[in-house]
Amino acid sequence: MQLPVVVGVDGSEGSLRALDWAATEAARLGLPLRVIHASLWEHYEGLRPTFDTERPAEQILAEQILAEHLVASAQERARRLRSEVSTVADVQPEDPVTALVQESHEATLVVLGSRGRGRIAGMLLGSVSLALAGRSHCPVVVIPTPPPNTRPKPGRIVVGIGRRRRPVSSGPLRTRTGGIASR
Repeated sequence: MQLPVVVGVDGSEGSLRALDWAATEAARLGLPLRVIHASLWEHYEGLRPTFDTERPAEQILAEQILAEHLVASAQERARRLRSEVSTVADVQPEDPVTALVQESHEATLVVLGSRGRGRIAGMLLGSVSLALAGRSHCPVVVIPTPPPNTRPKPGRIVVGIGRRRRPVSSGPLRTRTGGIASR
């Protein structure tokens, strides 16, 4: 069984950059791609709107439609970029960290975008990236968002090493910029 490359999307520029990187990496590795959007509203409200909530049913339904549209659009974007990659998409009724940690049990790699604005904040991890990096059961790749009006350039690759509960392939993880990181 081939474990997929999993990418978390939320519609932000950072998550779209992560999606593009994940699709390219899945193609390079010959693996399927799994696009995930996690939302707590489906967890609390269910898939159908209820009428005993403070939020109007129309708002709940609109949020659910938006989530489904978001993953369908992300799936289509990945297919256009890398048509040879088998791509599936799903909306998970959980908070993003819980959903992505669960996905990491059956993934080769989890890919996320970073968040932040400006030069300093743009280098910081968002709360989901930070939490997932500490809890994931597989390697996590965080794709940085460059500051506005700059061209991406190769930079450092930061690798965290910890104890593994399950074996992973012993081969090196190569990056598009030619760097190599050990697993």
